[in-house]
Amino acid sequence: MFTKRQEAELITSIQGRGEIPLKFVYLGDGAKKWQAIAQKRSGGGINSMEAQLLTKRAKDFLSVFAEAKKINIIDIGCGDGTPVLPLLAELEEQGVAFRYVPLDISQEMLDIAEKTIVGKYKDCEVKKVLLDFELGNFSDVTYDLKSDGSSNLLLFLGSTIGNFSDRNRVLTNIRDSMSSDDFLMVGVEMTNFAKVSKLLPHYTDKLIEDVLRKVPSDLGIKKPATVYDVNWNDVEGQVEAWLSFKKDQEFVVGENKMKLEANERILLMRSVKFNEWTFTKLISDVGLRTELLTTSPDRTYVLSMVQPTRYSV
Repeated sequence: MFTKRQEAELITSIQGRGEIPLKFVYLGDGAKKWQAIAQKRSGGGINSMEAQLLTKRAKDFLSVFAEAKKINIIDIGCGDGTPVLPLLAELEEQGVAFRYVPLDISQEMLDIAEKTIVGKYKDCEVKKVLLDFELGNFSDVTYDLKSDGSSNLLLFLGSTIGNFSDRNRVLTNIRDSMSSDDFLMVGVEMTNFAKVSKLLPHYTDKLIEDVLRKVPSDLGIKKPATVYDVNWNDVEGQVEAWLSFKKDQEFVVGENKMKLEANERILLMRSVKFNEWTFTKLISDVGLRTELLTTSPDRTYVLSMVQPTRYSV
């Protein structure tokens, strides 16, 4: 299931920091497992809040492309593709041509996203990009897309930025993939840190646990020998899901034998939570300039349109 490079990253992540990177969950049949979670969330929660806000403000966000004849919708970490639908509906309403460009580590996730978009817009041009954007910039992709005179709108939705250990690096990779006339839209859930205990039940849901257990299961780690646990890390400001071992477990990654001992634990997921200050600081720190920011009426979700900051000497 893993490439040689992914095997190496997985081994060093487990040995070096006791973590299985969340992105590997989306490989293989994990894509369909994640889609089930997204569909459940569409009736409420992050996905629902984001969709409502994006539907309400789509025209405002797209106003920066007033002169564009065609727009590349570059969906970073595309999921099942549904978050972009409000934007595509507005583009269709305005008579603006668009190309959908899902970008993801998982071929299965790309295929699901393509099916979602083509199901709504059967004549839509789709250009799938299989790529791990954690590893570096993808300026070759964004540059080539504009060769026909089209414009780029990059999307990083679903509060995905909170899932990464190095959020600055991920956003820097995206920034370094943009030219001065490209735009990036980021969607992030806002959190009242006085009420974080209310967040934890969401992550103990059986669907979530099944998805997060996927990679350990694929490696041969037996479920009865482990305990799944969710807690709040007040120092890091994040929800964490851990797998603890009741007894020694031996497993294989590629051709490499590994062992985790009783009482050890590995991190399966982090979900960093933001308020408006921590989010805007993150954006600014990586050299992005906010052009438009809007929040939901209850201020629980933010959509921000940003561009690279150009530095002059």
